[in-house]
Amino acid sequence: MINKEEIFHIALWMPSWIGDVVLSLPALKSLRIIYPDSRITAIVKPPTEQLLSGHPALDSILKFPSNKGDGFISQFNYALGLRKYRFDLGIVFPNSFHSAFMLMLSGAKLRIGYRTDLRGVLLTHSIPVTRKEKISAYRVNYFHKILSPLNPGLVPDSYDPLWKTRIDKDFKDILLIMGIDKKDHIITIHPAASKSERTWHAERFGVLCQKLLKQYSVKIILLGTSKEKPLLEQIREFCPQENLSIVPELNLGEITQLLKMSRLFIGNDSGMLHLASLAGTPVVGIYGPGNPGTSGPFVDTSKREIVTVNYACSPCRQNFFKECKPSPNHKPYCIEDISVNDVSEAVHRIIKRLALC
Repeated sequence: MINKEEIFHIALWMPSWIGDVVLSLPALKSLRIIYPDSRITAIVKPPTEQLLSGHPALDSILKFPSNKGDGFISQFNYALGLRKYRFDLGIVFPNSFHSAFMLMLSGAKLRIGYRTDLRGVLLTHSIPVTRKEKISAYRVNYFHKILSPLNPGLVPDSYDPLWKTRIDKDFKDILLIMGIDKKDHIITIHPAASKSERTWHAERFGVLCQKLLKQYSVKIILLGTSKEKPLLEQIREFCPQENLSIVPELNLGEITQLLKMSRLFIGNDSGMLHLASLAGTPVVGIYGPGNPGTSGPFVDTSKREIVTVNYACSPCRQNFFKECKPSPNHKPYCIEDISVNDVSEAVHRIIKRLALC
């Protein structure tokens, strides 16, 4: 066990992906319980600082250089520059050698993380992990276990709603421009994901939107980045313009406000799905190659519906089309074979169960 009395400043090397950051938050909450008076600093890759700003477990946030122009030397020098913060303890959530190496360069006296990728030499407290755990453990539990040298008996706390509750004036103005009122029954849909092979067909999202607008008195908001706008426009063509809006590109703080206002979120296996669950919004998640058993949203089961096809090869390593053949639409069959009815029935179940509309 580590002596708590000697820990004054803690560095957290956070995951890179939004979804993983969300699934690591129960560990942050537990860490604050263990060290109520220590300073805790999160080291993050943009844009996740927008998500973590204001988190009650954190005292400060530092942005790690991760742009295309930030090479290894820049990152090396940045990590060395962290020594001025005099970290007593460092915790690394990602499994990579790079992240553990950067944490070592930061000068943290004690360093905790999983014993993966030959990085045991970089950590003072390396936690053994089996290949099965690494692949199949639920991420909330996997991240939380990293705290075991600090408090072996601690378990993840219950689901935490997003700590941000205020809808600011500027965001209200954005909604007014879009014709959205706070009293509207909003369903937010995010049809993209980090890889196109993980995304359900745009046309099926379009047909789903048609069905929802016919069955329920709702307004639909399509969420995405400027790069994803052609995808959003393709879906909008299926629906009357007055009941479906495409939001302008928002930062993560604004997205969380939108998700808190939404009655329901529908989307692929992506960071937005996890952000919606963190906001306390009921979710319908479409999982193809991903595994909801390891990366499903951390939310009460009554507030979630997972749509997936359990083939013998599921879940896969996502080396697309090296281990399986693509469909005629160049999708893996585990996403190709999810029908509009499969998703609309899941939506109907959660709306009926929670009386959302």
